[in-house]
Amino acid sequence: MRHTNQSKHPVIVLAEDDEDDQLFIELAFKKVNPEQPFYIASNGRDVVNYLTSLKNDELPCLIILDLNMPVLDGWETLEEINRHKRFDKIPKVIFTTSDIPEHKEKSLRNGAVDYMVKPSNMTDIFKSIDKMIGYCRDN
Repeated sequence: MRHTNQSKHPVIVLAEDDEDDQLFIELAFKKVNPEQPFYIASNGRDVVNYLTSLKNDELPCLIILDLNMPVLDGWETLEEINRHKRFDKIPKVIFTTSDIPEHKEKSLRNGAVDYMVKPSNMTDIFKSIDKMIGYCRDN
C-alpha cells in the first residue's frame, strides 16, 4: 500500500492488485490533476482498514475498486464499506477488465455509482479519468 498526500485535495482511494495498473491509473489522474493525492492498496482488506482508521474530515472523495483482487475482491470490499454509514456518501467506482453485464448489474446493485471497463487506449482512459474526477468533485 502506498499513500501520496502532499496537498489539500481530498484523497482518492484505489484498490488494485496489479502494480502496473496502480502506477498507470495514478499517473493518468496526475496528468489531469497533478495535485491529486492517492492511497493505493493491493486488496480490499487494506482499503477497509485504511477507511476505518480515518477521521470524518479525512474521508476520501472517491473509492476506485478493481473486481479481481486477493483477500477481499471488489464486491466483498463494497459489502464491507457499506456496513459503515459514514462511508455512504463516498462515490465508489468499479474499474475492471470485466465487461460481463451481470458484473455491472451486481456492482451497481451493491452500491457502486459506476462500473467502468478499463480502456485499452489513451483517449478512453482520459475520458474515464475525467468522469471519475467528476464524482470526486461532486462529493
